[in-house]
Amino acid sequence: MSLDLALSPTHDLELSDAGDASLVDGAERIAQQTKVTLLAFLGEWFLDVSFGIPYVESVLVKGPDRAQLEAIFRAKIASVPGVRTVRRIELLIDHAGRTMVIDFEADTDEGLVARRYFLQS
Repeated sequence: MSLDLALSPTHDLELSDAGDASLVDGAERIAQQTKVTLLAFLGEWFLDVSFGIPYVESVLVKGPDRAQLEAIFRAKIASVPGVRTVRRIELLIDHAGRTMVIDFEADTDEGLVARRYFLQS
């Protein structure tokens, strides 16, 4: 069993009323680690500069290649520990609003994880 520190919806460390850190495991751990991966810019974490999404290089560019974006996000989701395969991924891009929704389903060691994450630049 693998555990991770629980994060709040605002991505802060989730603490109990007594100030103790909370833990997540199972499918929720995998979903949380996937979200952290998808929100991280490539090179942002100094201990592993290969961690994250190449937003500056490939995503936040004029006229991004949709197939390349899907491949990047699929590969990064698949790299999360516990993810076996990415069943489905859909990118909903709003160029005018400068937003993107990543909707995916992944088979994991803990069962199916289906999430929808809203990203904006």
